[in-house]
Amino acid sequence: MSANEKKVVNEKATEFEDHQHVEVSEDLPPELEALLHAEPLQGLSAAEVEERTAQFGRNEISEKKTNPLLKFLSYFTGAIAYLIELAFILSGVVEDWVDFGIIGGLLIINALIGFIEESKADAALDALKNTLALKSRVFRDGRLVEVESATLVPGDIIAVRLGDIIPADGRLLGISVDGSDSEVNLQVDQSALTGESLPVEKKKGDTIYSSSICKQGQMLA
Repeated sequence: MSANEKKVVNEKATEFEDHQHVEVSEDLPPELEALLHAEPLQGLSAAEVEERTAQFGRNEISEKKTNPLLKFLSYFTGAIAYLIELAFILSGVVEDWVDFGIIGGLLIINALIGFIEESKADAALDALKNTLALKSRVFRDGRLVEVESATLVPGDIIAVRLGDIIPADGRLLGISVDGSDSEVNLQVDQSALTGESLPVEKKKGDTIYSSSICKQGQMLA
């Protein structure tokens, strides 16, 4: 290896070693921000949970199954598709079989590509659903209780601890379940969402994301 090649390799290694995770702050709409200020060790009341469930729905990915044949046929609809199909029909009427075959092939190929890509997206969505936490520890009516993660609503105070799958996007409060300041920041593995190979440090005010995993520490969010 030449001196110049070694220099390039060393520079790339240095860049890799110096790489740091950059936390991106998120600005929430005022109407949602107003819901995120429940008393940490009190949490929401049963009435508030019921009201917010009616307003926002359950904390789950909705599932809507579609007949595969109908989904495939849907790619032959739309303004552009109708124009191409009209050209396809006219080619047959005038017996221009070369254009007839080309246009028909393009219609089928376009539908197949769309169908396959959407199937891949559905498979990724199913995989994400399988990583969601089923149970969560949350403060409700002043008590720390275990509930189904699907029943969480905006404003719920959840407890995140070592090994937990984070059940919903949340903002870290910087305090422990006993109300004291957290001694250490969280280390969160969010590689399934961002591709980062190492856990990232999350401190008070940072956002944690649903389906990521807490690797160190415990904190309310």
